[in-house]
Amino acid sequence: MIYVGDHLAFWIFTAIELGFLSVAILISWLIGAKKPNKTKLTIYECGQKPFGNAHDFKILGITRYFGYAVVFFALDAFVWVVLTAAMSINYTFETISIVSVYILIVLVGIGYFLAELRKLVR
Repeated sequence: MIYVGDHLAFWIFTAIELGFLSVAILISWLIGAKKPNKTKLTIYECGQKPFGNAHDFKILGITRYFGYAVVFFALDAFVWVVLTAAMSINYTFETISIVSVYILIVLVGIGYFLAELRKLVR
């Protein structure tokens, strides 16, 4: 059996993976439907009524849901900080106060986002 070095094995795997991905993308492009219609050109809105043409909102479509992404990442970071603090062996006043301040900051930020969201929805 031939031993391939770690770095060489990584690059061989990467080349094979890129080859498979390229072939898959090419095949999907070749056999995919290319006839645009009204339904395909509408914007996909998560539970909201779609408006406009999909090609007109490439940047706006991204920025409309930026707040949701920020809240998701804030809550994700929030969970990791709380989980790390909960797993801490020594519960000192300093640890509890730092985590409490962090929780307060995150909750105020989420409350502000929800208040602004209510203004936008109405």
